[in-house]
Amino acid sequence: MDKIVAAYILATATTIPQTDVVPTVPPTKENWCTAGYKVMVPDGREGRVTSVSGDICRVIADGEAYVTLIPHYIVEPVYPQDLKNVAFGH
Repeated sequence: MDKIVAAYILATATTIPQTDVVPTVPPTKENWCTAGYKVMVPDGREGRVTSVSGDICRVIADGEAYVTLIPHYIVEPVYPQDLKNVAFGH
């Protein structure tokens, strides 16, 4: 019985037309993230933006060893920014 159900599911899956995945929201022009900015991540820690790709900011949060990919509309800028003392993007 399981083989019949599996064959039916497979046959049904192959007849459904496959489409490309299209993002629902295109990248916005309001992305304020800039490499070197200090931001606050959702869990309350601060971190540095290392680079930006579309709406995604790559942030190294305090206490982390690797970057985290975070949408720009989730993080908040931290003031005052000490951009003179940062050497990102050079």
